[in-house]
Amino acid sequence: MKRLGLAHLWVLGLVWMGLSVQAQTLPREVRERIVASTVLITFPIDAQTDSIGSGTLISPSGYILTNYHVIGDTDSRSIAPKIYVGTIRFVDQPPEIKYLAKVVAADPNLDLALIRIVSTADGKPVGNLNLPAMPIGDSNSLVVGDPIYVFGFQGTGGMTLSFSRGAVGGFTGEDKESGGKQWIKHDAQTGPGNSGGGVYNQEGELIGIHSAGVSGQNNSRTGFMRPVALAWGLVGPNVPNLVRSGTPQQAVPSPTASLPTAWPPRVGEGQVWQVQVQGGQWSGTWTVTLSSRDSDGDPVGSAVSGNKTLNALMWQKDNILRLNLGDDKYPYARCRFDPQNYAGSMQGKLYVFKDANSDSQEIGTCVASPKTAPVANAAAWPPKLAVGQKWQISLQGNNLNESGTLTLLQADSNGDIEGDLVFKNYKLLSFFFISDKGNALLDMTEPEGADSGVSWLRCRFEPQSSTTALTGKLQFFNTDKDGNISNLKDIGTCKATLGR
Repeated sequence: MKRLGLAHLWVLGLVWMGLSVQAQTLPREVRERIVASTVLITFPIDAQTDSIGSGTLISPSGYILTNYHVIGDTDSRSIAPKIYVGTIRFVDQPPEIKYLAKVVAADPNLDLALIRIVSTADGKPVGNLNLPAMPIGDSNSLVVGDPIYVFGFQGTGGMTLSFSRGAVGGFTGEDKESGGKQWIKHDAQTGPGNSGGGVYNQEGELIGIHSAGVSGQNNSRTGFMRPVALAWGLVGPNVPNLVRSGTPQQAVPSPTASLPTAWPPRVGEGQVWQVQVQGGQWSGTWTVTLSSRDSDGDPVGSAVSGNKTLNALMWQKDNILRLNLGDDKYPYARCRFDPQNYAGSMQGKLYVFKDANSDSQEIGTCVASPKTAPVANAAAWPPKLAVGQKWQISLQGNNLNESGTLTLLQADSNGDIEGDLVFKNYKLLSFFFISDKGNALLDMTEPEGADSGVSWLRCRFEPQSSTTALTGKLQFFNTDKDGNISNLKDIGTCKATLGR
């Protein structure tokens, strides 16, 4: 084998280092687009002092994403009467104050705001704008160590634009101490003027809004950015033409137009959802944990936002997904998600139920995304049940380990398929059907108990990738003479495999 000398190794090392550095640098044309899309935001605090911050154009028609504290005061929840916007003409000069903007939507709890250019700085109408704008990326895909790039008016060395680079340092909850992904930590150099400015991934997509910095020991400093996913509650309902990744002048009909996925997403126990709510007393970021099921089989749990905790109920009916925040005590809120192209987050409307005698009222918006992935949709689901099929059934639980063969014999007037489930020493009358919630249910009882229905076993198969090899929960319940279910509880597991 030919050996490389030290000189060759040194040269190869330089080449590798050069490629590594190149991979960590945004292409020049991307940097130029970001520079053109980065704006200065300012408003007068008093006769001698102006507030200074940054923002990013996300639409050619003049929509800008920034921090709430850049356009107002988060403590008093007040917004500046006049918000000025400066754009860059020359990178070695401070931005030129050219426009006035108005607030379109804002959330002081998240410290995020969406503003729109409405006139020139002296109050003249701007007409139809065609400004440079940056595409919004997927902040949910970030992992620790990913490179990031920060643009803004840092304030150090004058008010010209500053660029810095760093990496994703980690994730943290709303209080910056607990677990969660409400904040993304990074180590890029920033200053007070970076607030509201854009943070980008290697594709040049906006994935965060720099919002704060905390000094540590030995002159260390940790930056905090809001993931752009948390801004969808402001952006989605209000910005008509977002740019698609890689083509900043190309308009698309809505932020859900990319990466379409089958609707609706499946919900179930063990899932955790992050829900951004804008409207009334429910405004804020809620962590919804689905921990069990109610008597109807719908996922229930808790919704937590800061020091507030509410009951949560999530269910699907008529192809519409709903999330209740609160219980039957009034008032309570409901997020309604109508059918849409689901691409990891879904957008909906917020309704409030004030009392038992009033209709619901639309008061805001909701954006929900899973923190733990829902069960994947399967195009073939539900399984196609038919007379004549044979299924191998396995039941396991406390003091129960049975395997048998289910033969589907006939369909009843409801379309449910009746059959016999034969084990080694006994037989159960069975009904295999698809519920209106999309689950496959196999109900079993002793033949002489079918009419009175004293006690039943049920295999509950939620939507899954396979329709011929099913895995689910084994449940027990009672029914009265009218068929009403009571005492439903989980007692084990089920498997059902379609025979060949």
